[in-house]
Amino acid sequence: MNNLQDRLEIGELMHNYILSIDSHIDTQFADNFTPDGVYDSPWGVAEGRDAIIGNINYWHSSGITKGKRHFIGALRITELTEDTAKVESNYWIAEAETTPGIVATGYYVDTVKKVNGVWKIAHRKQVVDPSFKMEG
Repeated sequence: MNNLQDRLEIGELMHNYILSIDSHIDTQFADNFTPDGVYDSPWGVAEGRDAIIGNINYWHSSGITKGKRHFIGALRITELTEDTAKVESNYWIAEAETTPGIVATGYYVDTVKKVNGVWKIAHRKQVVDPSFKMEG
């Protein structure tokens, strides 16, 4: 096990995840997860690739991600073994289409696993900070 290499790859996974939200390519978003991955968000739980694709597709088609830019903040990798790790990270979402500003902040608590030599999110718990207010 190359601890530094694994840490770099896990960090890249976190960045790829964030960038894939803004790509609006639903399969690219789902590629960040294991085939049986779980995405537990304040808006529901998606289990497995098809549900995760359905979830991000709904967010894109509903307009909640329209004009937004997503960012990953600090991250901490713990309990790193040869094929699993825990990751905590902060995120923020900015308005990129109208008046610039922070739309929401929060954090993720992840379990990541190595699948066929590639780090993937096995379970993601998303927490949104209390300052976020849904429009409408």
